[in-house]
Amino acid sequence: MGYRPTGQLHPQDEELFRAFQSNLLSLISHELRTPLMGVLNALSVLDSDGATPGMSARELVSMARRNAQRLQQALTTLLDLAALESGTFHARLREVDLLRVVRTRIDAHAHGFHDAEIEVVLVAAANSLVLADPQKLGRALDLCFETIAARIQPRSKVTVRALSSKVEIRFQIRPESELSWRNIWSQALMGFDSGVNSPASAFGGVLQSEQAFLARTEEGLGSELLVIHQIMRLHRGKFTERHSGAEVTLALEFPEMSSEEVLRAVLMSRAYAVSHELGSVALALIRVPDATDANTFSQKIRASLFRATDAVYVLSERHQVALVLDDCKSEDTLQVLKRLQGVLGRSLTFGIAHCPSDGIEPAKLLEVADGRLTPS
Repeated sequence: MGYRPTGQLHPQDEELFRAFQSNLLSLISHELRTPLMGVLNALSVLDSDGATPGMSARELVSMARRNAQRLQQALTTLLDLAALESGTFHARLREVDLLRVVRTRIDAHAHGFHDAEIEVVLVAAANSLVLADPQKLGRALDLCFETIAARIQPRSKVTVRALSSKVEIRFQIRPESELSWRNIWSQALMGFDSGVNSPASAFGGVLQSEQAFLARTEEGLGSELLVIHQIMRLHRGKFTERHSGAEVTLALEFPEMSSEEVLRAVLMSRAYAVSHELGSVALALIRVPDATDANTFSQKIRASLFRATDAVYVLSERHQVALVLDDCKSEDTLQVLKRLQGVLGRSLTFGIAHCPSDGIEPAKLLEVADGRLTPS
């Protein structure tokens, strides 16, 4: 477990790496066993039909739930780290309603914030479509809220702003958490900027010495912020922090892109997934008929699609509409286009490229599909 450097290590580096592995395993064991024991203890008391002095059955259930959530959070983060290390941490990008994802994740954490007497205020923009993987985006928001919950000033509030291409989360940090916050932020940033190419950069100095590990003042694996950085990298965006006095603002920022840039990013993310898994991706370029508005034409095509993963993009400069279909074989793609012609009531001029058979680079797929443009 943990990053294994390639090549032969010097004796002192080998010793450091072994210590890193040992401390990492100790940390994982502690982070999994501690909440599990809390769940088991609460269930044992409930099973005995009794209650501890000063604790009702409801309080015991609440304690078990909190510890179960901690256990689930630790396990999910470990799976993220394993995916990062194995090179299988990727995103399936598509246009996503940012506000909808934010609302869903706030609702998921509402119970915990309510128990801690923390108010959550959502400020929303009218239009909030971004290019994202909804699961990965939701995971980034979960990690933000989990990180904040452990460090926020009691009985304060969290302000979440969902803007057109950015999510800002503002909170008041506890005075006793300020130093550790600065440390984990700098360690996560160092790990992200260096490409996670050493134990020190991936998990910070806390795992390099047993004394530092035992002297930790906060629970957690210490890699949550690093995972958020990696998620935003997959989205071609960035994860930033502003610190002013006791106020901390976290921001998930998404890039502004033209339609063709969005299409290339979508093809890149799906080609990456196909190259690591079974499946295929189809790209169909459809020429916009003369005297037809491209946006209206694309909306009609979009309304005729069945699957949420299928996507349509207007390529104004090409006078084309691009259709991206997940897990679609050659014969299936032709059937989809024939059905579209029936719905639209007209013949179409289109060209099709498939990933991986025609390549995995977006530029190559666009070139192949464009070269195959023929009237049906």
